[in-house]
Amino acid sequence: MNKYKCVLSVRVANELIAKNYELVKIEPSRRFPGKLVFVFKNTPELDAEFKKFERKV
Repeated sequence: MNKYKCVLSVRVANELIAKNYELVKIEPSRRFPGKLVFVFKNTPELDAEFKKFERKV
């Protein structure tokens, strides 16, 4: 399991923060200029929470 999980969506990051998942840091995206990456500590509970979010294509 990776130590961290990165999130690009502000909406998803806000929901995770509201549910008390540990936000490690916020940094600029290297792949998408002008975007932020929210880095969370990865846990089995966080993985389960990620499965609840629908991915928009």
